[in-house]
Amino acid sequence: MTVIRLSLLAALALFFAGCASQVRPAKVGDVGGVDRTQQRAVQSEMRASDNYDAMIPKTGARFLSNPPGANVEWFNDDGIWVSVGSTPSREVVVEATGKPELFRVSLQGYLPQTRWVAATPSSQGVTVEFALQRELPSDRYVLSESR
Repeated sequence: MTVIRLSLLAALALFFAGCASQVRPAKVGDVGGVDRTQQRAVQSEMRASDNYDAMIPKTGARFLSNPPGANVEWFNDDGIWVSVGSTPSREVVVEATGKPELFRVSLQGYLPQTRWVAATPSSQGVTVEFALQRELPSDRYVLSESR
């Protein structure tokens, strides 16, 4: 009987010792023991992004093509072509850091063209002109599988 009482007392002591060692939240809404490193890293990245957007010099780029009406696309950092308008375009905002950006101009019936566009902080704007060349008519070439 004494052994049962001692083991029961030991179990209760361990139970209450475990409960007492838990960290209590400091204020309402806090979860005790949570590592906030991830949250601080995300907040820091967001602040850096906001500073980048506010501090980086920008300028306008204008795209022209002969013939007009071509689609203008920008190759973004994720590797996706993003349409930014058609020629003659309104000014497209580009970084004025000297870093080249890749743009593509395409029009039905004409060969597409790509070009690197870069602007420096001292530039007042960039004008990029494309002279598009016609594709060959479909009756002038034969598509066939080689044997």
